[in-house]
Amino acid sequence: MAAILSRVLAAVLGGYALIWSIAAFGMTTLVMLGVDFHDAEAGMFMLAFLIYPAVFLWAFAARSQRVVWLTLLLTTPVLLLSAIWLQQRIIT
Repeated sequence: MAAILSRVLAAVLGGYALIWSIAAFGMTTLVMLGVDFHDAEAGMFMLAFLIYPAVFLWAFAARSQRVVWLTLLLTTPVLLLSAIWLQQRIIT
């Protein structure tokens, strides 16, 4: 039962956090490349609707829960911190 709950939490919460970090990083990168903010926002959110189901399914299809959690826990903060750093570079 705990293994199923772990995969559900990874799929729902971890996937959600990963998608937001991907969207934030993507929007920031596109704005730095000269794309209008609202176009970058719309494009990244449309891409998020495609990526989230893939991450959700991957959380259940992966052989190891450890790999799922490590991937989610390592990539999400890296993308978020990169987005924050890039945003600060845009502002200054």
